[in-house]
Amino acid sequence: MAKETTFETVHENVAGIDIGAEQIFVSPDGQEVVTFETFTSSYYACAIYLREKGIKKVAMEATGVYWIALYFLLEELGMLVCLVNPKETKQAKGRKTDVRDCQWIQKLFAAGILRHSFIPQGKFMELRHLVRERLDIISMGSTYVNKMQKCLELMNIKLPEVLSQIHGTSGINMIKAILSGSRDAAYLLSLCDDRIQKYKGEKVIKALEGRYNDTYLFMLEQNLKLWEIHQQQIKTIDKEIAHLLDELSEDKEEVAAGKAKPIRHHAPKIKGLHATMARLYGVDLTSIPGINDYTALRLIGETGTDMSRFATAKNFVNWASLSPKSHRSGKTKKNVRGMPCNVAGQIFKQCAQSLLKSKDSAIGSFMRKLRGRKDSGIAIKAGARKLAIAYYNTLTKGTAYVEEGTRRYEEQLKKREMASLKRLAKKHNLQLIENQNAA
Repeated sequence: MAKETTFETVHENVAGIDIGAEQIFVSPDGQEVVTFETFTSSYYACAIYLREKGIKKVAMEATGVYWIALYFLLEELGMLVCLVNPKETKQAKGRKTDVRDCQWIQKLFAAGILRHSFIPQGKFMELRHLVRERLDIISMGSTYVNKMQKCLELMNIKLPEVLSQIHGTSGINMIKAILSGSRDAAYLLSLCDDRIQKYKGEKVIKALEGRYNDTYLFMLEQNLKLWEIHQQQIKTIDKEIAHLLDELSEDKEEVAAGKAKPIRHHAPKIKGLHATMARLYGVDLTSIPGINDYTALRLIGETGTDMSRFATAKNFVNWASLSPKSHRSGKTKKNVRGMPCNVAGQIFKQCAQSLLKSKDSAIGSFMRKLRGRKDSGIAIKAGARKLAIAYYNTLTKGTAYVEEGTRRYEEQLKKREMASLKRLAKKHNLQLIENQNAA
Protein backbone atom coordinates (compact mmCIF):
# COMPACT_ATOMS: atom_id res chain seq x y z
CA MET A 1 0.00 0.00 0.00
CA ALA A 2 1.20 3.52 -0.77
CA LYS A 3 2.33 5.48 2.26
CA GLU A 4 1.72 9.21 2.58
CA THR A 5 4.69 11.35 3.58
CA THR A 6 3.95 13.73 6.44
CA PHE A 7 6.00 16.60 7.89
CA GLU A 8 5.73 18.83 10.90
CA THR A 9 3.87 22.00 9.91
CA VAL A 10 5.95 25.17 10.24
CA HIS A 11 4.01 27.52 7.94
CA GLU A 12 0.21 27.67 8.09
CA ASN A 13 -2.09 28.63 5.20
CA VAL A 14 0.39 27.95 2.38
CA ALA A 15 -0.12 26.56 -1.13
CA GLY A 16 2.04 24.86 -3.74
CA ILE A 17 1.84 25.64 -7.46
CA ASP A 18 3.26 23.68 -10.37
CA ILE A 19 3.50 25.86 -13.49
CA GLY A 20 3.36 24.69 -17.09
CA ALA A 21 3.01 26.33 -20.47
CA GLU A 22 -0.75 25.73 -20.73
CA GLN A 23 -1.92 24.94 -17.20
CA ILE A 24 -1.01 25.53 -13.57
CA PHE A 25 -1.80 23.07 -10.77
CA VAL A 26 -2.60 24.49 -7.34
CA SER A 27 -2.71 22.59 -4.05
CA PRO A 28 -3.82 24.60 -0.99
CA ASP A 29 -3.44 21.76 1.53
CA GLY A 30 -1.29 19.02 -0.01
CA GLN A 31 -4.40 16.99 -0.90
CA GLU A 32 -6.83 19.01 -3.01
CA VAL A 33 -5.60 20.03 -6.49
CA VAL A 34 -7.23 22.61 -8.77
CA THR A 35 -6.10 23.49 -12.31
CA PHE A 36 -6.17 26.86 -14.05
CA GLU A 37 -5.21 27.96 -17.54
CA THR A 38 -2.24 30.28 -18.02
CA PHE A 39 -4.18 33.27 -19.37
CA THR A 40 -4.12 36.48 -17.32
CA SER A 41 -7.82 36.17 -16.46
CA SER A 42 -7.15 32.62 -15.22
CA TYR A 43 -4.31 33.88 -13.03
CA TYR A 44 -6.71 36.36 -11.41
CA ALA A 45 -9.18 33.52 -10.88
CA CYS A 46 -6.38 31.54 -9.22
CA ALA A 47 -5.64 34.48 -6.90
CA ILE A 48 -9.34 34.72 -5.92
CA TYR A 49 -9.41 30.96 -5.22
CA LEU A 50 -6.32 31.23 -2.99
CA ARG A 51 -7.86 34.14 -1.04
CA GLU A 52 -11.08 32.16 -0.50
CA LYS A 53 -8.98 29.32 0.92
CA GLY A 54 -7.24 31.73 3.29
CA ILE A 55 -3.84 31.26 1.65
CA LYS A 56 -1.22 33.88 2.56
CA LYS A 57 1.96 32.28 1.19
CA VAL A 58 2.60 30.44 -2.06
CA ALA A 59 5.55 28.35 -3.30
CA MET A 60 6.30 27.68 -6.96
CA GLU A 61 9.17 26.30 -9.03
CA ALA A 62 11.26 28.47 -11.33
CA THR A 63 10.19 26.85 -14.61
CA GLY A 64 11.67 28.67 -17.61
CA VAL A 65 10.03 32.10 -17.83
CA TYR A 66 6.50 30.82 -17.21
CA TRP A 67 6.63 31.72 -13.50
CA ILE A 68 7.36 35.44 -13.96
CA ALA A 69 3.87 36.71 -14.84
CA LEU A 70 2.13 34.75 -12.06
CA TYR A 71 4.84 35.61 -9.52
CA PHE A 72 4.51 39.37 -9.89
CA LEU A 73 0.71 39.23 -10.19
CA LEU A 74 0.42 37.39 -6.85
CA GLU A 75 2.93 39.75 -5.22
CA GLU A 76 0.94 42.78 -6.38
CA LEU A 77 -2.15 41.25 -4.75
CA GLY A 78 -0.34 41.06 -1.41
CA MET A 79 0.73 37.41 -1.26
CA LEU A 80 4.19 36.26 -0.19
CA VAL A 81 5.58 34.15 -3.04
CA CYS A 82 8.49 31.74 -2.55
CA LEU A 83 10.28 30.88 -5.78
CA VAL A 84 12.37 27.73 -5.42
CA ASN A 85 15.00 25.87 -7.42
CA PRO A 86 13.38 22.80 -9.08
CA LYS A 87 16.39 20.70 -7.96
CA GLU A 88 15.23 21.12 -4.36
CA THR A 89 11.79 19.62 -5.04
CA LYS A 90 12.76 16.53 -7.04
CA GLN A 91 10.25 13.71 -6.88
CA ALA A 92 11.18 10.02 -6.81
CA LYS A 93 11.94 8.72 -10.28
CA GLY A 94 9.06 7.16 -12.20
CA ARG A 95 6.33 8.78 -10.09
CA LYS A 96 6.40 12.38 -11.26
CA THR A 97 3.18 14.10 -12.36
CA ASP A 98 2.06 17.73 -12.28
CA VAL A 99 -0.57 16.88 -9.66
CA ARG A 100 1.95 15.20 -7.36
CA ASP A 101 4.43 18.03 -7.92
CA CYS A 102 2.14 20.76 -6.59
CA GLN A 103 1.16 18.57 -3.60
CA TRP A 104 4.81 17.85 -2.82
CA ILE A 105 5.78 21.54 -3.12
CA GLN A 106 2.98 22.46 -0.68
CA LYS A 107 4.16 19.87 1.87
CA LEU A 108 7.80 20.95 1.64
CA PHE A 109 6.90 24.62 1.94
CA ALA A 110 4.57 24.01 4.91
CA ALA A 111 7.40 22.12 6.62
CA GLY A 112 9.79 25.06 6.15
CA ILE A 113 12.22 23.06 3.99
CA LEU A 114 12.23 25.21 0.85
CA ARG A 115 14.57 28.18 0.43
CA HIS A 116 13.58 31.44 -1.24
CA SER A 117 15.36 32.36 -4.46
CA PHE A 118 16.49 35.94 -4.93
CA ILE A 119 14.25 37.89 -7.33
CA PRO A 120 15.16 41.48 -8.25
CA GLN A 121 12.31 43.87 -7.69
CA GLY A 122 10.84 46.45 -10.07
CA LYS A 123 13.31 48.12 -12.40
CA PHE A 124 16.16 45.84 -11.29
CA MET A 125 14.37 42.87 -12.87
CA GLU A 126 13.97 44.84 -16.11
CA LEU A 127 17.66 45.75 -15.95
CA ARG A 128 18.59 42.09 -15.51
CA HIS A 129 16.64 41.07 -18.61
CA LEU A 130 18.07 43.91 -20.70
CA VAL A 131 21.67 43.11 -19.74
CA ARG A 132 21.12 39.41 -20.46
CA GLU A 133 19.50 40.28 -23.79
CA ARG A 134 22.53 42.41 -24.64
CA LEU A 135 24.81 39.44 -23.98
CA ASP A 136 22.63 37.20 -26.16
CA ILE A 137 22.82 39.66 -29.07
CA ILE A 138 26.61 39.86 -28.71
CA SER A 139 26.74 36.06 -28.81
CA MET A 140 24.49 35.90 -31.89
CA GLY A 141 26.59 38.57 -33.61
CA SER A 142 29.74 36.51 -33.08
CA THR A 143 28.16 33.83 -35.29
CA TYR A 144 28.36 36.18 -38.26
CA VAL A 145 31.96 37.06 -37.41
CA ASN A 146 32.80 33.36 -37.69
CA LYS A 147 30.99 33.18 -41.02
CA MET A 148 32.93 36.19 -42.31
CA GLN A 149 36.15 34.43 -41.32
CA LYS A 150 34.97 31.36 -43.22
CA CYS A 151 34.26 33.39 -46.37
CA LEU A 152 37.72 34.97 -46.24
CA GLU A 153 39.31 31.56 -45.74
CA LEU A 154 37.44 30.16 -48.75
CA MET A 155 39.19 32.85 -50.84
CA ASN A 156 42.51 32.20 -49.02
CA ILE A 157 42.53 35.74 -47.62
CA LYS A 158 44.46 35.24 -44.36
CA LEU A 159 43.31 38.32 -42.46
CA PRO A 160 41.99 36.24 -39.50
CA GLU A 161 45.51 34.82 -39.05
CA VAL A 162 47.15 38.29 -39.07
CA LEU A 163 44.64 40.48 -37.22
CA SER A 164 43.54 39.68 -33.66
CA GLN A 165 39.93 40.33 -34.70
CA ILE A 166 38.59 41.02 -38.16
CA HIS A 167 35.55 42.84 -36.73
CA GLY A 168 37.76 45.58 -35.33
CA THR A 169 37.92 49.00 -37.02
CA SER A 170 40.84 48.06 -39.29
CA GLY A 171 39.37 44.72 -40.33
CA ILE A 172 35.90 46.12 -41.10
CA ASN A 173 37.43 49.00 -43.11
CA MET A 174 39.35 46.54 -45.29
CA ILE A 175 36.37 44.20 -45.74
CA LYS A 176 34.13 47.08 -46.84
CA ALA A 177 36.78 48.27 -49.30
CA ILE A 178 37.12 44.75 -50.71
CA LEU A 179 33.34 44.49 -51.15
CA SER A 180 33.34 47.85 -52.94
CA GLY A 181 35.78 46.42 -55.50
CA SER A 182 39.21 47.45 -54.22
CA ARG A 183 41.99 44.88 -54.66
CA ASP A 184 45.07 47.08 -54.13
CA ALA A 185 46.84 45.64 -51.08
CA ALA A 186 48.75 48.87 -50.38
CA TYR A 187 45.53 50.89 -50.37
CA LEU A 188 43.78 48.34 -48.13
CA LEU A 189 46.71 48.47 -45.71
CA SER A 190 46.42 52.27 -45.55
CA LEU A 191 42.92 51.82 -44.06
CA CYS A 192 44.39 50.07 -41.02
CA ASP A 193 45.51 51.53 -37.72
CA ASP A 194 49.03 53.02 -37.69
CA ARG A 195 50.31 50.31 -35.35
CA ILE A 196 49.14 47.57 -37.70
CA GLN A 197 50.82 49.33 -40.62
CA LYS A 198 54.04 49.62 -38.64
CA TYR A 199 54.30 46.14 -37.10
CA LYS A 200 52.18 43.92 -39.39
CA GLY A 201 52.27 45.75 -42.70
CA GLU A 202 54.11 43.05 -44.69
CA LYS A 203 51.98 40.25 -43.27
CA VAL A 204 48.74 42.11 -44.09
CA ILE A 205 49.85 42.59 -47.70
CA LYS A 206 50.65 38.87 -48.00
CA ALA A 207 47.35 37.95 -46.33
CA LEU A 208 45.40 39.96 -48.94
CA GLU A 209 46.82 37.88 -51.83
CA GLY A 210 43.77 35.66 -52.25
CA ARG A 211 41.58 34.20 -54.97
CA TYR A 212 38.60 36.55 -54.99
CA ASN A 213 35.32 34.86 -55.86
CA ASP A 214 31.97 36.57 -56.54
CA THR A 215 29.91 33.95 -54.65
CA TYR A 216 32.09 34.08 -51.56
CA LEU A 217 32.18 37.89 -51.68
CA PHE A 218 28.36 37.87 -51.80
CA MET A 219 28.28 35.63 -48.71
CA LEU A 220 30.79 37.90 -46.99
CA GLU A 221 28.62 40.94 -47.70
CA GLN A 222 25.47 39.29 -46.33
CA ASN A 223 27.15 38.27 -43.09
CA LEU A 224 28.69 41.74 -42.69
CA LYS A 225 25.24 43.33 -42.99
CA LEU A 226 23.77 40.94 -40.42
CA TRP A 227 26.66 41.64 -38.03
CA GLU A 228 26.11 45.41 -38.41
CA ILE A 229 22.40 44.95 -37.62
CA HIS A 230 23.36 43.27 -34.35
CA GLN A 231 25.78 46.09 -33.51
CA GLN A 232 23.00 48.61 -34.06
CA GLN A 233 20.70 46.60 -31.79
CA ILE A 234 23.35 46.68 -29.06
CA LYS A 235 23.45 50.48 -29.29
CA THR A 236 19.65 50.60 -29.02
CA ILE A 237 19.69 48.39 -25.92
CA ASP A 238 22.43 50.55 -24.39
CA LYS A 239 20.12 53.56 -24.66
CA GLU A 240 17.34 51.67 -22.87
CA ILE A 241 19.77 50.51 -20.15
CA ALA A 242 20.95 54.09 -19.70
CA HIS A 243 17.33 55.22 -19.29
CA LEU A 244 16.70 52.58 -16.59
CA LEU A 245 19.94 53.46 -14.77
CA ASP A 246 18.90 57.12 -14.70
CA GLU A 247 15.56 56.18 -13.11
CA LEU A 248 17.20 53.92 -10.52
CA SER A 249 19.91 56.43 -9.55
CA GLU A 250 17.69 59.51 -9.62
CA ASP A 251 17.44 59.86 -5.81
CA LYS A 252 20.89 58.47 -5.00
CA GLU A 253 23.65 60.62 -3.55
CA GLU A 254 26.89 61.28 -5.40
CA VAL A 255 29.77 58.99 -4.40
CA ALA A 256 33.45 59.78 -4.75
CA ALA A 257 34.78 57.38 -7.38
CA GLY A 258 38.28 56.94 -8.70
CA LYS A 259 39.32 56.66 -12.31
CA ALA A 260 37.23 54.27 -14.38
CA LYS A 261 38.89 51.02 -15.44
CA PRO A 262 39.10 50.34 -19.20
CA ILE A 263 36.58 47.87 -20.63
CA ARG A 264 38.30 45.80 -23.30
CA HIS A 265 35.40 44.10 -25.03
CA HIS A 266 31.79 45.11 -25.76
CA ALA A 267 31.89 48.25 -23.62
CA PRO A 268 28.38 49.73 -23.14
CA LYS A 269 27.93 53.10 -24.85
CA ILE A 270 26.47 54.72 -21.72
CA LYS A 271 27.53 58.22 -20.74
CA GLY A 272 28.68 58.56 -17.13
CA LEU A 273 28.41 54.82 -16.44
CA HIS A 274 31.22 54.90 -13.83
CA ALA A 275 29.58 57.61 -11.71
CA THR A 276 26.12 56.05 -12.10
CA MET A 277 27.27 52.62 -10.90
CA ALA A 278 29.01 54.21 -7.89
CA ARG A 279 25.76 56.01 -6.95
CA LEU A 280 23.67 52.85 -7.28
CA TYR A 281 26.02 50.73 -5.17
CA GLY A 282 26.90 53.54 -2.77
CA VAL A 283 30.59 52.70 -3.16
CA ASP A 284 33.16 52.46 -5.96
CA LEU A 285 32.95 48.76 -6.77
CA THR A 286 35.78 48.96 -9.32
CA SER A 287 38.25 49.14 -6.43
CA ILE A 288 37.98 45.32 -6.40
CA PRO A 289 40.55 43.80 -8.80
CA GLY A 290 39.07 42.31 -11.97
CA ILE A 291 35.78 44.22 -11.67
CA ASN A 292 35.02 47.13 -14.00
CA ASP A 293 31.84 49.11 -14.60
CA TYR A 294 30.50 46.60 -17.13
CA THR A 295 30.97 43.81 -14.58
CA ALA A 296 29.20 45.94 -11.95
CA LEU A 297 26.32 46.50 -14.40
CA ARG A 298 25.95 42.75 -14.93
CA LEU A 299 26.15 42.00 -11.21
CA ILE A 300 23.59 44.56 -10.06
CA GLY A 301 20.79 42.76 -11.89
CA GLU A 302 21.89 39.37 -10.52
CA THR A 303 22.57 40.23 -6.86
CA GLY A 304 20.99 43.63 -6.28
CA THR A 305 22.62 46.07 -3.86
CA ASP A 306 21.03 44.85 -0.60
CA MET A 307 23.11 42.06 1.02
CA SER A 308 20.98 41.92 4.17
CA ARG A 309 19.35 38.67 3.04
CA PHE A 310 22.76 36.98 3.41
CA ALA A 311 23.75 36.71 7.08
CA THR A 312 27.45 36.25 6.31
CA ALA A 313 29.86 36.28 3.39
CA LYS A 314 29.85 32.47 3.51
CA ASN A 315 26.09 32.46 2.84
CA PHE A 316 26.60 34.72 -0.17
CA VAL A 317 29.43 32.53 -1.52
CA ASN A 318 27.31 29.41 -1.04
CA TRP A 319 24.38 31.05 -2.87
CA ALA A 320 26.69 31.74 -5.83
CA SER A 321 27.80 28.04 -5.72
CA LEU A 322 31.43 29.05 -5.25
CA SER A 323 31.97 27.29 -1.91
CA PRO A 324 33.81 23.93 -1.88
CA LYS A 325 31.57 20.89 -1.53
CA SER A 326 32.18 18.00 0.86
CA HIS A 327 30.82 14.48 1.21
CA ARG A 328 31.70 12.77 4.48
CA SER A 329 30.33 9.45 5.71
CA GLY A 330 31.95 7.98 8.80
CA LYS A 331 35.71 8.03 8.22
CA THR A 332 35.30 8.34 4.45
CA LYS A 333 35.62 11.75 2.86
CA LYS A 334 34.98 12.05 -0.87
CA ASN A 335 35.59 14.85 -3.29
CA VAL A 336 32.28 15.61 -4.97
CA ARG A 337 31.45 17.74 -7.94
CA GLY A 338 29.73 20.95 -6.85
CA MET A 339 26.59 22.40 -8.38
CA PRO A 340 27.06 24.65 -11.42
CA CYS A 341 27.47 28.30 -10.50
CA ASN A 342 24.54 30.63 -10.96
CA VAL A 343 24.95 33.66 -13.22
CA ALA A 344 26.55 35.76 -10.47
CA GLY A 345 29.03 32.98 -9.75
CA GLN A 346 29.92 32.73 -13.44
CA ILE A 347 30.60 36.47 -13.56
CA PHE A 348 32.96 36.19 -10.57
CA LYS A 349 34.76 33.29 -12.28
CA GLN A 350 35.23 35.36 -15.43
CA CYS A 351 36.71 38.17 -13.32
CA ALA A 352 39.00 35.73 -11.54
CA GLN A 353 40.24 34.30 -14.82
CA SER A 354 41.34 37.77 -15.89
CA LEU A 355 43.53 38.00 -12.76
CA LEU A 356 45.56 34.85 -13.44
CA LYS A 357 48.28 36.88 -15.16
CA SER A 358 47.99 39.96 -12.96
CA LYS A 359 51.30 40.89 -11.31
CA ASP A 360 49.82 43.48 -8.96
CA SER A 361 46.92 41.54 -7.40
CA ALA A 362 47.18 39.43 -4.26
CA ILE A 363 44.28 37.30 -5.50
CA GLY A 364 46.17 36.70 -8.75
CA SER A 365 49.24 35.52 -6.81
CA PHE A 366 47.07 33.24 -4.69
CA MET A 367 45.51 31.70 -7.82
CA ARG A 368 48.87 31.09 -9.51
CA LYS A 369 50.21 29.35 -6.40
CA LEU A 370 47.10 27.19 -6.14
CA ARG A 371 47.23 26.36 -9.86
CA GLY A 372 50.71 24.91 -9.34
CA ARG A 373 49.31 22.36 -6.83
CA LYS A 374 45.83 21.77 -8.25
CA ASP A 375 44.66 22.90 -11.71
CA SER A 376 43.36 26.04 -13.40
CA GLY A 377 39.69 25.23 -12.80
CA ILE A 378 40.11 24.88 -9.05
CA ALA A 379 42.33 27.99 -8.90
CA ILE A 380 39.80 30.11 -10.82
CA LYS A 381 36.91 28.98 -8.61
CA ALA A 382 38.94 29.71 -5.47
CA GLY A 383 39.83 33.16 -6.84
CA ALA A 384 36.18 33.79 -7.70
CA ARG A 385 35.28 32.92 -4.11
CA LYS A 386 37.69 35.57 -2.82
CA LEU A 387 36.23 38.12 -5.25
CA ALA A 388 32.69 37.28 -4.09
CA ILE A 389 33.74 37.79 -0.46
CA ALA A 390 35.34 41.13 -1.36
CA TYR A 391 32.14 42.12 -3.21
CA TYR A 392 29.99 41.22 -0.19
CA ASN A 393 32.25 43.07 2.26
CA THR A 394 32.40 46.16 0.05
CA LEU A 395 28.61 46.42 -0.13
CA THR A 396 27.95 45.61 3.54
CA LYS A 397 30.68 47.84 4.97
CA GLY A 398 30.29 50.63 2.43
CA THR A 399 34.05 51.08 2.01
CA ALA A 400 36.15 50.56 -1.09
CA TYR A 401 38.33 47.47 -1.37
CA VAL A 402 42.02 48.02 -0.55
CA GLU A 403 44.43 46.06 -2.75
CA GLU A 404 47.29 44.67 -0.65
CA GLY A 405 49.33 43.71 -3.68
CA THR A 406 51.50 40.73 -4.55
CA ARG A 407 54.34 41.73 -2.23
CA ARG A 408 52.05 41.87 0.80
CA TYR A 409 50.61 38.45 -0.05
CA GLU A 410 54.10 36.95 -0.44
CA GLU A 411 55.12 38.39 2.95
CA GLN A 412 52.09 36.80 4.61
CA LEU A 413 52.85 33.52 2.85
CA LYS A 414 56.45 33.65 4.09
CA LYS A 415 55.30 34.21 7.68
CA ARG A 416 52.98 31.20 7.51
CA GLU A 417 55.73 29.02 6.05
CA MET A 418 58.21 30.15 8.74
CA ALA A 419 55.67 29.43 11.48
CA SER A 420 55.13 25.95 10.01
CA LEU A 421 58.90 25.30 9.91
CA LYS A 422 59.29 26.40 13.53
CA ARG A 423 56.50 24.04 14.61
CA LEU A 424 58.16 21.15 12.79
CA ALA A 425 61.58 22.02 14.25
CA LYS A 426 60.13 22.12 17.77
CA LYS A 427 58.37 18.80 17.23
CA HIS A 428 61.59 17.05 16.18
CA ASN A 429 63.93 18.88 18.60
CA LEU A 430 65.73 20.69 15.79
CA GLN A 431 67.02 24.23 15.59
CA LEU A 432 66.48 26.60 12.69
CA ILE A 433 69.50 28.66 11.64
CA GLU A 434 68.98 31.54 9.23
CA ASN A 435 71.45 31.80 6.36
CA GLN A 436 73.80 34.73 7.01
CA ASN A 437 74.96 36.50 3.87
CA ALA A 438 78.66 37.34 3.77
CA ALA A 439 79.40 41.02 4.29
